[in-house]
Amino acid sequence: MWIDKTEIEDRALKVRQEHNVQTYGIKDIFGMIDQRGIDLIRYPFGKDELLGFSTVFEGKKIIVSNSSEILSRELFTIAHELGHIIYDFEGSNRDVKIDIEMDEETEDIPENRAFYFANCLLMPEEQMIKFIKYVLKKKYKELNALDIVRIQLEFQVSYAAAVKRLYDLNSITFNHKNELFNERNCITSKSLFKMIEADEKLLKSIDIIQVPSRYYEYVTSNYENGYIPFTSLQKTLALIGIDAEILKKEEKNEAELDIDDIFEEFKLWMHH
Repeated sequence: MWIDKTEIEDRALKVRQEHNVQTYGIKDIFGMIDQRGIDLIRYPFGKDELLGFSTVFEGKKIIVSNSSEILSRELFTIAHELGHIIYDFEGSNRDVKIDIEMDEETEDIPENRAFYFANCLLMPEEQMIKFIKYVLKKKYKELNALDIVRIQLEFQVSYAAAVKRLYDLNSITFNHKNELFNERNCITSKSLFKMIEADEKLLKSIDIIQVPSRYYEYVTSNYENGYIPFTSLQKTLALIGIDAEILKKEEKNEAELDIDDIFEEFKLWMHH
């Protein structure tokens, strides 16, 4: 199972440079995706249904993440899908990359590559080394479960992702890796976060529906211009959890328009 790890690390570091990331971890991957001109849709599909997917739809790069998963997992998924967008949609390839679960042991080259890319993007080797040395002021063999939580908070990743990354970088031994997992399993992540009074949002799912602002602007301007009736506006905004009443105008007797037509229109509009 061969991927060019050096090339992937290099590509991930270049992405960080393009966005001028000055911190150890990436604090706003959502902003990064937006700046790259990729449409990110976050939708609560339910836990363990799927993690996310990416595609190029009519020339538009799209990442969809499952906001029913805990935040650290959702963030990793977005980084993983970005890996697919960077590597797997060159030329005429327009498949949808759907990720139900992320298994690093896979034989699938695109999956392996996206997984490795996400690790390098979120936890670059150099930044991990510096954080442990200068912020935690520890030697690798001294790292304990609370240190891992501090790494989690900085790099916005799950406990497992942080421990596995340290092991893959040969920073910790196999036994130390197992000890760190045992320690967490005895104490639980929630308690570890409480011990250092850390914000627990990484451990929780957000379950929000979030679509690019362009979508909202597009639908509302269509209503304002009388292209779609209020009921269509209502249905479409309900998808993103917005009550359309605030935008309601005096009704003239308008023909109904089906929600599907709006999506057809949205697709056409995306085309331009």
